[in-house]
Amino acid sequence: MREFNLLVVPGSPALVRELAPLDESGRKITEALRELVAGDDRPVEIVGSRDERWRTEITGSLRAWGADIQVGGGDYLPELIARYLLPGREIADSRDRIAPLNPDALAVVVVDGPAGLTARAPLALIDGAPSTHTGLQQFLDGAGELPGELAGVVEKRLWLELAQLEAQKTLIASDSTLGVGRYLAAWEVAV
Repeated sequence: MREFNLLVVPGSPALVRELAPLDESGRKITEALRELVAGDDRPVEIVGSRDERWRTEITGSLRAWGADIQVGGGDYLPELIARYLLPGREIADSRDRIAPLNPDALAVVVVDGPAGLTARAPLALIDGAPSTHTGLQQFLDGAGELPGELAGVVEKRLWLELAQLEAQKTLIASDSTLGVGRYLAAWEVAV
């Protein structure tokens, strides 16, 4: 695989084994991510939503979501999930915007796709969500543009920021078994 300096990872709490022990698809995404960064010693800069609905007063813990797990820092679910996915990594920064990218760090952008891919999904079935999911997979792999409507996507801003980047793109994994689009992608972005 070519080099990368930006990873797109899911922010789903279901990736935490203690919260969703039967989520084999999530486990595969986690394993693929950890294998991808094995031996990479760059500091990590986490980029994720800072919406108040994702905030906890229990710094560095997933207890507010039902798992008494310490991840070493963070007050927002996207950062907590990134820290969980990348245990033991040096976290150089955590913010809610992609730019500016640090040429000496690995940016980890925490975003989810549509949350309405099935009737049992968090948002129930949303018209247009399946085509958004397909379009996001193509976009993350460099085979298409960002879908225009982003039907079913709860947090759109970071997707719009990703669309502004010139990058060599590779989609490594994608999943929708829980009714939410989850993706792992590695991009080489010019900085």
